[in-house]
Amino acid sequence: MTTVFLHDDERVLLLHREGSRVIEDSWVGIGGHVDPGEDVRDAALRELAEEVGLHEADLCDLRLRYTATRDTGEETRTVHYSTARLAGGVGAPTTCTEGPLKWFALADDLSDLPMPPTGRIVFDHWQRIGRLDVKTRDLRAGDMVVLTE
Repeated sequence: MTTVFLHDDERVLLLHREGSRVIEDSWVGIGGHVDPGEDVRDAALRELAEEVGLHEADLCDLRLRYTATRDTGEETRTVHYSTARLAGGVGAPTTCTEGPLKWFALADDLSDLPMPPTGRIVFDHWQRIGRLDVKTRDLRAGDMVVLTE
């Protein structure tokens, strides 16, 4: 899977994904499945285009920030988390094919926001530390968490 946190340094745009077969209704970045043989960056760009109509030219600083792996007992799920900003003059998406979108202030305590397990770990780290540290590239935690550069 791939997900992208679109942000403007003060806020992050999240999607309330509803009715998913793999996660409960929760707040996530914009993304979805990586097709067999597909590059993670290409998958992120494809999902942004499909879900909110954004293309590579609409973005600045798209980069992979975290990879999280979680064993659910039935399958192992790997999610590649990227971040990006909207390019100057590009309006923020207002609708998404997967659910409602909402901007959240990054200075706020968002720890009670319902998120999938690895999404929660990644988002909390990125919100507090990762977005301020350009060296952060990977987060793995027990079954989910250990920070590496």
